[in-house]
Amino acid sequence: MHVPASTLTWRPLNNAFASPATSSISLQPAFYIAFGLLASRCSANQRIPPCLPRRWDLLVIMKVFFGLIYAASAIGLFVLGESEARWVLGTRVVTATAFLFTSISEHYHSLAPSTLTTLYSILATAFYAYPLLDLGNVHPVPLSFHFTAAAAASLLILVIFESTSKRDLLLPTYPPPSHEETLSFLTLPFFPTLLPILLAGARRRLLLSELHEIPRPLRADPATDLLEEALRENLNLVRASFRAFTAPFLAPILPRLVVLAMTFAQVTLVEQTILYVSAPSSNPDFSLWLVGAFFVVYTSLAISNYLYAEKINAFLVLYRSALTGSLYAKTLRLTSGAARGVGQGASTTYMSVDVGKVTAGYQTLHELWSAVLTILIACAMLWVKAGVWVMLAPLVFVGGLIWATSFVSRYVGAAQRTWLAAIDTRIKLLTSTLNHLLPIKLGAYTHPLSARVNALRMNEARALRRFLYLVGGAGTLSNIGPGAAFLVVLAVDVFVRGREGDGGGGAIDASRLFTLFTIVNILGGPLNIIGQQLPSLFASFASLERIQGFLRLPEKEVGVGESLNGHVATDHDNNNNNNDTKVEVSMKGCSFAWDDAAEVKPGVPAPATVLIPVLKDITMELVPGELHMVVGSVASGKSSLLMSILGETTRVEGSVRVRARKIALATQTPFIFPGTVRANILLDSPYDETFYDKVVHACGLTQDVEALPRKDMTKLGDKGRTLSGGPRQRLAIARAVYARADLVLLDDVFSALDGETEAHVFASLFGPEGLLKGKTTILVTHGIHHLSSADKVLVMAGGTITHFGTFEQVREAGATLALINTAAEAELTTAPGNDQLAVQKEAATASSAAQDEFIDEDEEAEMEWVNERESRMGAYAFYARCTGVWRAGSVVAFITMWSMTGIATTAFMGFLANASSHLGLWVLAYGGFVGLNLVLMGLNLAYFGYTLSTFTAPRIHEAALAGVMNSPISWITKTPVGKILNRFSQDIQVSDMEFPFAFLNFAANVLNICGTFVFIAIATPLLVIALPFLMVFGGYFLRFYLATSKQFRRLETESRSPLYTLFGTTVSGLISVRAFRAEGFFRAQNAALINASQGALHYRLLGQLFLRVFLLWFQTILACGVVILTVSLRNTTSAAFLGVALSRLVSLGLTLSHVLSSYASMENGTVSIDRIEEFAKLPAEEKNDEFVVSTDPSWPAKGSLAFQDFSVRYRGDLPLALKNLSFELPGGTKIGICGRTGSGKSSTVLSLFRGIDQHLVTGKIVVDDVDISTISLQNLRASMSIVMQDPFLWHGSIRENLDVTNERPDSEIWDVLKLVEMYDTVSALDDKLDHLVVDEESFSKGQRQLLCLARALLRNKKIIVLDESTSSMDHITDEKIRLVVDTQMQGLTVLAIAHRISSIVNYDKILVLDDGSMTEFGEPLELLKNPDSRFARLAATQGIYHPDTVPPTAAVRELTDGTVLVVATEDLVDV
Repeated sequence: MHVPASTLTWRPLNNAFASPATSSISLQPAFYIAFGLLASRCSANQRIPPCLPRRWDLLVIMKVFFGLIYAASAIGLFVLGESEARWVLGTRVVTATAFLFTSISEHYHSLAPSTLTTLYSILATAFYAYPLLDLGNVHPVPLSFHFTAAAAASLLILVIFESTSKRDLLLPTYPPPSHEETLSFLTLPFFPTLLPILLAGARRRLLLSELHEIPRPLRADPATDLLEEALRENLNLVRASFRAFTAPFLAPILPRLVVLAMTFAQVTLVEQTILYVSAPSSNPDFSLWLVGAFFVVYTSLAISNYLYAEKINAFLVLYRSALTGSLYAKTLRLTSGAARGVGQGASTTYMSVDVGKVTAGYQTLHELWSAVLTILIACAMLWVKAGVWVMLAPLVFVGGLIWATSFVSRYVGAAQRTWLAAIDTRIKLLTSTLNHLLPIKLGAYTHPLSARVNALRMNEARALRRFLYLVGGAGTLSNIGPGAAFLVVLAVDVFVRGREGDGGGGAIDASRLFTLFTIVNILGGPLNIIGQQLPSLFASFASLERIQGFLRLPEKEVGVGESLNGHVATDHDNNNNNNDTKVEVSMKGCSFAWDDAAEVKPGVPAPATVLIPVLKDITMELVPGELHMVVGSVASGKSSLLMSILGETTRVEGSVRVRARKIALATQTPFIFPGTVRANILLDSPYDETFYDKVVHACGLTQDVEALPRKDMTKLGDKGRTLSGGPRQRLAIARAVYARADLVLLDDVFSALDGETEAHVFASLFGPEGLLKGKTTILVTHGIHHLSSADKVLVMAGGTITHFGTFEQVREAGATLALINTAAEAELTTAPGNDQLAVQKEAATASSAAQDEFIDEDEEAEMEWVNERESRMGAYAFYARCTGVWRAGSVVAFITMWSMTGIATTAFMGFLANASSHLGLWVLAYGGFVGLNLVLMGLNLAYFGYTLSTFTAPRIHEAALAGVMNSPISWITKTPVGKILNRFSQDIQVSDMEFPFAFLNFAANVLNICGTFVFIAIATPLLVIALPFLMVFGGYFLRFYLATSKQFRRLETESRSPLYTLFGTTVSGLISVRAFRAEGFFRAQNAALINASQGALHYRLLGQLFLRVFLLWFQTILACGVVILTVSLRNTTSAAFLGVALSRLVSLGLTLSHVLSSYASMENGTVSIDRIEEFAKLPAEEKNDEFVVSTDPSWPAKGSLAFQDFSVRYRGDLPLALKNLSFELPGGTKIGICGRTGSGKSSTVLSLFRGIDQHLVTGKIVVDDVDISTISLQNLRASMSIVMQDPFLWHGSIRENLDVTNERPDSEIWDVLKLVEMYDTVSALDDKLDHLVVDEESFSKGQRQLLCLARALLRNKKIIVLDESTSSMDHITDEKIRLVVDTQMQGLTVLAIAHRISSIVNYDKILVLDDGSMTEFGEPLELLKNPDSRFARLAATQGIYHPDTVPPTAAVRELTDGTVLVVATEDLVDV
């Protein structure tokens, strides 16, 4: 046919006679929109700095060249002006010109290929190419054809250039953009960044460093800054989040609308396919359009689902970064009281549980609005297809269902809050227990504390049970929807048709039946989402409220010039602007109180609090460059004074001025954060090698560092637990010295050091050439022999300063003093270099023993990966054992029965479509199937929740806890607390919820898919041939995906452990962080850890998206295969079963996605189950049947003790820690054990409690004539009491901390509190013995040690070990404790390790150890007689002499026993 050339224009295919003008004008608004978008984008780019250098690269040259061809073609068409209005062609010219300029602008200003210009190129190519489809029918070929073809060809080529990455051309930036940021949206759906990772993960273990590339906007700093800025404007977290992330929040809406449109297009496809098969006279050509329509619809579904999920995932990563970063930033601003109230355990819950639920709630929110819209569209289609009554019936039904679900969901949020609160309580106790697990094991407290933790777990399980019942109820209500809604539709349709004349007894048309069924089937997903996800949304809001409550906790006030970003501060008191340079710290008439904010709850106004001052009437002025020493009894306010200088207390009255621009702090409990030794010393200071070496030497750390596996680059565990107490304390001192601060605060930092080490460090810091000489320093100390070195002395009592001035002034002011000639100091000091030699020797010994504490992280990770690949079935078996094999089998049986009834209900539809009479009875029978299915579902969910919460959850936690509690001490000391805590928080959370529900969904959906395949096989038998191949391919694909998917999950879980550890460490060391003004440093550390964990999360989500896209293409292939076979064999196809197959096919993609994603989640969950099982299977410290010797309950009755040729080492390849140690003690003997750090004192104690593997031991220890190696560990350790150097109290009441086994009446508890001078302190508390000990800061270190001593006295055992128990106490309290030992421990065998010789000088025996060997053993007086003895030299460093060896010029003071004389280098202060 000859078509005039003038008609060659854009028009519908096969309609050459359509009006050209009408066709062109109908598309004209698209050009207006395109021009507006291009022009606005080009204008916006002018305000953005370029990301490419301004030069002509090859890519931009090609864009300009083909862009000019396109513009010239548009101009040519305008000049010819054939058949179209000039203004229409002119608009295209203007748009082409705008495109050219925008393409150049986007090239230089956009990181990634421009989405706008690429889309325009694609659509414009289609626009110009479409008229050419009828070219074969046009003769002669007009000139306009050449311009149109040139435009189409140039635009097609521009699609390629516009989507080409410019990564190699970008200007260098830091951090550089990720590879993903520089890719075109046309490239991203092919996962170019993920496929290499998946291929690598299928062959080897992946490293976290390989997953570091995530888009920069998703990283911690930019995301956190945006949310923090919004929060400063509006404290409401929801509004602030929306304001900060409006565009990412709304981004998924458009692709989700496309998904909805394509979903409902399937209804028309089902209807037309059934009509085509049912009508033999249908036009065969229609089959091509039908196949094409299936391809377009399902392809569009795949692409739009990808875009929707990609936008969702991007926001999840972005918002998690922002929330986690904001939580950490808030932590750095908390008041000290608020930080104590939060605690390390609760902070971990915020990050591990609440942030996850809130981010998951975002996806739930989008699913819910789309579900509501789906329901409305479905109802509208029902109206069109079947009338208003058929539409109203399910609408009313669904409305009532949503109301019922919402009603139930209200209680879900409250139930979840109760559950999370129970988790918090358990985690708090567990955290405090894990932090002190070594002394807990030595004290035989593991059983009662395990019982308490398990009891809390049972409370948590009961809260979980209620939560699961409510979730199950909501889920059952939502699942009533699909089956019951179609039943309502069918019943109303039959009734209406009956009233219209059918009578209800005739047949129902198959196309009508399955069209209605498909529409209602589409409702199934939204109704399930409403039922299952609405409770999750309420749970997300509950977590959001918890985070909001945390963000509203009170913050430390920021003074003038002070910054929370880590910058230095000047005067931070705005009441005093005096800039007197002669005063470093000034306090005038000040009173200070601790602000306890532990009870602040979200949404509840804080009650008015009457602040009780802990410091009263403090007035002092500290001169720059002087050493100030603070002395006083326990709880006299010494530490509180330092905290008040730092602004950590609440100032009730008075004025404070601190002139220092930089402050350094070292506390009684050393603050060690996870990192290398060097990082802990440097903090945020630059590395100066010369000064660094001086500091390390001055603090006696040189040999400690040299003995470590990787020197000062060795990573320390949580709180530095891999180091002993002395090196930890010296590390904290080194940090304070290296900071070169204007003001240095040292809080009793020498208490953990032996005499010689203390002398070396003190001389190196405060001697004539000391590193702190001339620095303003405040030293809180109980070592009164140092007072002569002080420029000023502050004496405190009862929260006030009683004396202040030089040492002479303090003495003359009325303090009780005993003078000593300063000349004696020279005699007390060891020869030059001797102290350093001692330090080196002790360091070598201690470090060799500590070698076993360090582990090769890479080797451990490699072993975990190997185990992970081999132990998949082991995880399922372990979970089944914890559930109970028969009980697990009954759960599977319930799921099978429920799923089978659902398949039977659908199969009944095929018979219903063929029914020719009694339609009402058929509908009634269908209703019976629906009812049975729903009843079984409700019972299944209830039984599932009951089994999970009653049996599985408590047992799996109990198994893991038992493994940890019974583990060897060597494992405890080398395993970070954060790692253990992650098992009991994140992994337990997975085992409680994610893993079991993934299994439930997987099992139900697998059976559902089996039913779908059966129906497809019935409708299209030939497809059965292809199904096995598709399933085999799917299986291999799944194996390929899961090989890496599990690694993504493992890496994500592992990457969170350091994040939680840093969070908890920061909470516990918050005062130290703020003292150093290191907030910025720790925020950077946190951001780096967030980015590391976000990389693993990003790739895990990307992997899930990869799986989802694959399944959508699988569904597309299957759908196209079904329709091709159907139209090819339509005469042999049953319309009824084809309707069943097609209606099931509509939801097959979603079901397949649920199956494989739930299987992937289940397999990924096995990583957590494996990790829990790893703890449950830890080698026990002692086998239950290893010891058969039973002892009398009263053993030991005498308390006699003997070491017989005893030697021990910590590892087979390490030197002996104790060498042939032999001594005997009759029952009731008090022995003091002394020696330098690393001399073997702690090894002696550890050996007595059998804390070292017995195969590393030779010789034996005998207690009351019984070899302790023949006694069970529990009986042995329970027969003795121990008070450790670091006092340990766990999260519980004072009563629970003192009477661990709950066997003693309160009267006995009060009696021991009187003995240890804590009666008044405890009785002053509101809750008395019920007062909750929340963490270390509840009492001072000395008070905590007194409480630990009270616990030991209450235990009333014949043997008691005091391991540096008085190191944190002043000398007067020390004497009181000695009095308690003398009077209340008569007849008890006491072993006391002491650096403070005055604590043990009146004991019956003294044992001096050196390098693991016994150098001296005897009575104190006999050893002191010999001035050359090791004990005499140690005592001399602290001014203790035998009466016969006292320097003739020294002043003396008689001790309480009247047998020896104590001589100080200056005076001893009696406060």
